[in-house]
Amino acid sequence: MDYRVLDKKAEDLRSKGAELAAKGDAVTPEERDALMTITGQLNELDELRVAARDEAIEHANEIVRTGSGAGAETADKATADAFRSFMKTGSTEARAALVAGTDANGGYIVPEPVHGPLIEKYRKINPLLNEATVFPMSGDTTMYLPYKNAHGVVGNAAEAGARAEQTEPTVANGSLVAYDYFTDQRAAQTWLDSVDGGEDMMLGWIYEDFAEQFGTDLAVGSGITKAKGIFASTATYGTLLSGAAGAIANTAFLTQFFGLQQKYRSNAKWYMSPATLGVALGLAMPNMVNTPLVDSRSDGFYILGKKVVECDDAPAIGAAAFPVAFGDLKKGYAVGIHKNTTILRDPYTATPLVRFYGVARMGGVAWDPSAVTLMKSNNA
Repeated sequence: MDYRVLDKKAEDLRSKGAELAAKGDAVTPEERDALMTITGQLNELDELRVAARDEAIEHANEIVRTGSGAGAETADKATADAFRSFMKTGSTEARAALVAGTDANGGYIVPEPVHGPLIEKYRKINPLLNEATVFPMSGDTTMYLPYKNAHGVVGNAAEAGARAEQTEPTVANGSLVAYDYFTDQRAAQTWLDSVDGGEDMMLGWIYEDFAEQFGTDLAVGSGITKAKGIFASTATYGTLLSGAAGAIANTAFLTQFFGLQQKYRSNAKWYMSPATLGVALGLAMPNMVNTPLVDSRSDGFYILGKKVVECDDAPAIGAAAFPVAFGDLKKGYAVGIHKNTTILRDPYTATPLVRFYGVARMGGVAWDPSAVTLMKSNNA
């Protein structure tokens, strides 16, 4: 039952109960019994209302999560099964159940029941993708991301004093662009026919390769037809020198830590390669010879109380390199993943091999420039 109907019934009972309670000592035995009955009914209605409201909220959350309501699981499974059947056989019977591009665009859109779990799978194992804010994109491959780059004016006045007009904050827009990432992988038809789940394996490998390349670009990409890497965004993020040529120094970590605004520091983490972390493990706290800079705990490594995230693709220590990032990536870096990833199954142009041509549209860009700082391993 709709919880709003239960709310109305409960309100009516409360009104009747209030009328009886207002009589005080003048209430008759019959009215007293009626008041007790109303109290019991209200308790029962409260339980039903809570259950009905929880069910409505869960239904709404399900729609938000999946874009569909009850029955979506069956529909999703049918879509996924149709896609897998087509990928395996090329049968046109399954094609009607899919969204197909024209021959010029090529391919068949991977349905969300197949695409979503694969994206989430490599999102969890990619340290930078897991830490940044990810925007699902559809339609246009460009998204504008506003951020405040100057505070609005805040004035002071007495209780009854005049209020002068204040200026608004200054807002800047960054552009998040999803670029094409493509791969052309092939398998023998005999292998596809003989290996159970071969098509699913091919899809998994394609996504895995996309993930590895995209992970590298999220770290050091140039931003030219690919993501602009975090460690390469030196023109956007604040930078500082380590104080040692071709090396990192312990004092630089303190400077970098306290150089980040406090509002970003609460959720900040350190990002560096395992090799750089190995060097940092050999450093001591400044002026504290017997206290290591890096704190080793059961759940990983920490510097000045902030967790270290190991990133294989981060730059190595070098005179012109920026091997250490510190900040809040949720606010400082944005990733866009376009949902319309496509796979083209082509059994004709490379006989006896079947070509699986995949295109994914992904991008990454520095967002709030104040949320992340980079350390250059040099003294100039």
